[in-house]
Amino acid sequence: MSALSSLEGTQHALFTPEEIVEYAKKQGYFREDEDVAAKEIGDGNINYVFRLTGANRSLIFKQAVPYARVVGESMPLPLDRVRIEAKVLEQYAKIAPEFVPHVYGLDEARALVVMEDLSHLQVGRTALISGTESARFAEDVGVFIAKTIFYTSDFYLDPAVKKERIAELSNPGMRQLTEELVLSHPFAFHETNVFEDELRNDVLWLSRDERLRLEVAKLKHTFMTKADALIHSDLHTGSIFIGEHETKIFDPEFAFFGPFGFDLGQFIANLFLNGLGTPDYLHKRFRNALETWYAFTDTFSRLWRDESVEPYTKVDGYLSYLLRNIFSDALGYAGCELIRRSIGIAQIQDLNYESDKQKRIPRRKAAVELGKYLILERHNIRSLEELENWFQQLKLA
Repeated sequence: MSALSSLEGTQHALFTPEEIVEYAKKQGYFREDEDVAAKEIGDGNINYVFRLTGANRSLIFKQAVPYARVVGESMPLPLDRVRIEAKVLEQYAKIAPEFVPHVYGLDEARALVVMEDLSHLQVGRTALISGTESARFAEDVGVFIAKTIFYTSDFYLDPAVKKERIAELSNPGMRQLTEELVLSHPFAFHETNVFEDELRNDVLWLSRDERLRLEVAKLKHTFMTKADALIHSDLHTGSIFIGEHETKIFDPEFAFFGPFGFDLGQFIANLFLNGLGTPDYLHKRFRNALETWYAFTDTFSRLWRDESVEPYTKVDGYLSYLLRNIFSDALGYAGCELIRRSIGIAQIQDLNYESDKQKRIPRRKAAVELGKYLILERHNIRSLEELENWFQQLKLA
């Protein structure tokens, strides 16, 4: 069966566990007489995700819903995001196969993608909260980002091929969701924001400070207009699996051709969020962020030197200029991610698991403050090491 062939299907309708087993057998993933168990394992935010386990194999069946499950039909989402996810994973598999799950099939009519089961690994967010992450995961993510953006950029791709892929993977609906939930609503005292009363003044400030809003407007404009490379666009710690000897990146349904620094910013922000939510891990997460950045710059620089097709690659200072811009953009987008995870609709366990409000509120406030700092000072911060002073001065119980 072709990995990305569009399988025979009917009009979109949500599967029950019994129906998904019947479907999987008809499509040849399991024998007709095989005993197959189906379990719904999705997080309930956007999609339905089933794990089907038979006698000799286990597969993931992910079906899109035409709206965000966490909100309801008032927040419609495009079903085409399943096609985007499958096509992007196909591209990633050509670039960095060691970092992504294998895709076995795509049924566009049922908005369904069938993938490798990675349940032997831990979800990254769960591993970081429990402190059971591997020693290599942060470096792996840095290498993955460097490879995927270099090989889908103008520094490697034929210009005509890149333009075709930009059109094929435009993903307007999911891009708009990011524009709203990450780059607009947290800075507008929007009704979708979720926060405690103790954060009300902080949220009001975010919506009224013109200097901050100007900088966010610049970041949003870059996100909307810059097609540097194919980015994951939702690369948080819940979008990776971690094992002792492997790291896998999944869920690229928000992917499109966007700015180089966005994935780095989102991932580093989620490392910081974990450290702020669990202060005992704060120094470790800062070190993880350094590992990600250094792995990214080392890998990207090597690919630039060895494989770039851009004639200006040899111009002295060009790589340094590019990395500087990527770094400042990454800081800005990290700041936006820190703020939206603190007060926006997409809450995360890192900041919410602490039941003691006297501890939880200062941690959420610290995330907002760090977000503001990164957005406003991103052009003045010359290295991640400079942030160490900010963390050292932070007092969290």
